[in-house]
Amino acid sequence: MATLGVVVFSFDGMKHLAQCLESVAWADRVMLLHAGNCNPEVGREFPALSVRRLDSWGEAEGYCAEIGSDWVLYLWGDERVDDALAEELRGIKSRVEPDSARAYRLPVRSYILNRWVEGGLTGPSPALRLSRGNAMPSGWWMSDSDAAEISRGWIEDRGSGELAAAVERVQALSDFWAARLIKVAEPPRPLRTIFAALGVKIKMLLGNRIFGRGLAGVALAALASYSVLLSGAKLWEARRTKTQRAAK
Repeated sequence: MATLGVVVFSFDGMKHLAQCLESVAWADRVMLLHAGNCNPEVGREFPALSVRRLDSWGEAEGYCAEIGSDWVLYLWGDERVDDALAEELRGIKSRVEPDSARAYRLPVRSYILNRWVEGGLTGPSPALRLSRGNAMPSGWWMSDSDAAEISRGWIEDRGSGELAAAVERVQALSDFWAARLIKVAEPPRPLRTIFAALGVKIKMLLGNRIFGRGLAGVALAALASYSVLLSGAKLWEARRTKTQRAAK
């Protein structure tokens, strides 16, 4: 039977990290990548858990390769896999057809302003989170178009309820995506980044029936689109600085 590992990214101040790890305790391997100064609060001991500290987001890819599972699920430390989705993921492990999907998009919803809305700080739902091998998703605009979708169960993000904390996390997320995108052969250009940000906002507003979910849906759409735009801005600034240094 194939193995399924989970990579969890965490930052200081995540309040639901222990619940996140508890929800994937059934996985064959779990790797926690922690970017922060404080030790992560993981709750009880997990036999399959290994912890790595990230001094920079550029180290993430190398650590992800260590997990060595046939399938890898990527989560943020305030997210939780509910029971129905966990059962569906365990079923995927047993599928051995050579023509089966190489990646899956999973439904995501976030608890923000006392309401559940579809999507998360990393973009619309469903999101590309499960892939064969260690092919870590590179961003919303570079997703696998052939990925299959899972409609059963949810990844639930319980960390988006505090807007101040959400804005701080967008800063960290944009650092991560910018570090990833600068390594690709053709990183997105400024106009593509702008359109990607608009696309994320429109998709999330439509997914939440425009204003049907009230201010919660609008706020989450704004935060997610801002994270896309900020990632592109940091990528552009990093490349500009590199070019200026090379010219000297």
